[in-house]
Amino acid sequence: MQDLIVWLTAHDKLAGWAQFAGAILALGLTYVTAFAPTWRRKRQLQEAAKRLLLNGYEVIESYHRTSANFLPSPLSVRAAALTMTAVVDELSRFPIFELDNQGPNSVARRLGAMGQTVRLTSLFLETFASDLNGETATEDERDQLRMFLNDRLTLAGALVLGHELKRPEWSGS
Repeated sequence: MQDLIVWLTAHDKLAGWAQFAGAILALGLTYVTAFAPTWRRKRQLQEAAKRLLLNGYEVIESYHRTSANFLPSPLSVRAAALTMTAVVDELSRFPIFELDNQGPNSVARRLGAMGQTVRLTSLFLETFASDLNGETATEDERDQLRMFLNDRLTLAGALVLGHELKRPEWSGS
């Protein structure tokens, strides 16, 4: 270091360039220091969004998997709907507009779609529980419930994996 100072003193015409290089280095370091927290926050938001997508999938998958082992009662169906409502609340509180990519197949759009998928599933379960009129479901009702849950689970899986979703095509009359 001492040799560098002696050399710069001997070559005073280069001292201005050394100051310029030092100033550019300081500006670069300031830029990185100033924006590092922002970059970290964006990365954390992206990871949290992916975890929430998985939560939406898991809440549907959990009830779908366990419902094969028992005949649903109104209480068990309402408990599943309540759990799904809690996940929907988490999904709706997430700041999706702070995510960078807002494109058609972005994590932000998939989070919105997952929230609606879980909300629809919860609404269906509430209606299903009301239709049971305090009685335990029959095997046919359970199978119908599991078919609906399987369809929602397939959609949720596609959202988690980022697959492109196609609108349904209805046959014309």
